[in-house]
Parts: sequence; structure tokens; C-alpha cells
Amino acid sequence: ETNDEKSGGLFMKRLLSSLSVILIFVASIVYANTSDTKLDLEKAKITKKPVEADAWFNKGNTAYDTQNYDEAIKCYKEAIALDPDFVSAYYNLGVIYGKKGMLDESIAAYKKALEINPDYYMARNDLASAYMKKNMLDEAISELQKILAIKPDLPHAHFNLGYCYLSKGDKPLAANHFYKAGMLFADRGNKDWTQKSYEQLKKTNAGELEKALLERMNADKEQEKGFLEQFIDINPKGAE
Repeated sequence: ETNDEKSGGLFMKRLLSSLSVILIFVASIVYANTSDTKLDLEKAKITKKPVEADAWFNKGNTAYDTQNYDEAIKCYKEAIALDPDFVSAYYNLGVIYGKKGMLDESIAAYKKALEINPDYYMARNDLASAYMKKNMLDEAISELQKILAIKPDLPHAHFNLGYCYLSKGDKPLAANHFYKAGMLFADRGNKDWTQKSYEQLKKTNAGELEKALLERMNADKEQEKGFLEQFIDINPKGAE
């Protein structure tokens, strides 16, 4: 092999090596651009998706307001198709299915909402209510206890727990939760639910708790009476 041949071979090897580096570099640029394009497309979808999903969600709300429940269901499902994590759409589906008496579908919708947001206590409370309607009291109690672990002062959860325990024949536990519900409703100025809690509490034969809640209710009435008398004193009869 001559020196010229050796030099020529070495030159070709270097040339091929350089070309390989260039090709790898070009390939990496094409791959990077392709990746960027995919990311841009994804970003475009993410930017666009909530707008479309919200539009369907709002249509569903309008249909719900007019009691067109089948149309509302269709709209909420369209919103979910665009945004699979649209927790409010799942919750509203649960509400409508419940109104239509489709309790299994209602339970499934509430469960999906809770998969997305385990702290969505409204969905959990309504899930418990759906269980109660199916007489699945143990399942309802489990959900209500989870709610109170997060929001111990939620009166409706206490009321529903009282109902579950009363239905199971556990009057002491029922009385405890009806009493708590009544006091919490009274704190919020909700007279109707305070009265409902008191009526349920009377079924448990818990004399002391019943007496305490009744005293609270009467105290509220006396306070209202005092406000009314004060108003009459400030605005004597015949004054304009």
C-alpha cells in the first residue's frame, strides 16, 4: 500500500466520520422540532379545551334550569368528553340522575367526581344521600364519616348520620348527631332545619339533648322578640 493510498483512505474515513456527525446533528434537529410541534399542539388543545368544555357545561346548566334533564345530561357528557377531569360536570350529572331516579348512575357520577377531588364534600354528601335512598346505610355512614373528618361542623352530614343510625336502631348515636345538627343549624340561623333536627331528635328519646336544643330554639325566639320590641320602641305606632 502506497503513502498516497494510505492518505486517501484516511481522508475518506475522516470524511465519513464528519458526515455521520452532521447527519446525527440534523436528525436531532428534526426530532427536536417534531417534539416542539407536538408540544405546541398539546398546548393549543389545553388552551382551547376548557373554553369548549365550559360552553357545554353552561348549556347543561341552562337545560337544567328549564328541567330539560335529558338535554342537560347530553351537554354535561360533551363537557366531560372535552375535559375528562371536569369535576363539576360529573357532580351535576349525579344530581340529575338522582332527580330521574337513576340512583346507580347517580352514584357512579358522584364517585367519579370524588376520584378527581376526594375533598369535594358536597359530592360525598350527595353520594351518601343516594346510598340512603337505596337503603345502603353502612356505605352512607362511611361516606358521612369521611365528610366530618374534613368538615366536622357540616350540619347536613350530622343530620344524615343521625337518620342512618336511627334507621339502624342505634338511638344514642342518632341523638348525638341530630343534636349537633340542630345546634349547627341554629348557629347558621336556619330555622327550618333546626326544627327538622329537633323533630328527629324527639324520636330518639334523648331527654337531656332534646331539652338543650329546645332551650336554644326558645332563646333564639326570645332574641327575635327582643329585636322586634326594640324596633317598635324606636318606631312608635303612628310614626311615619
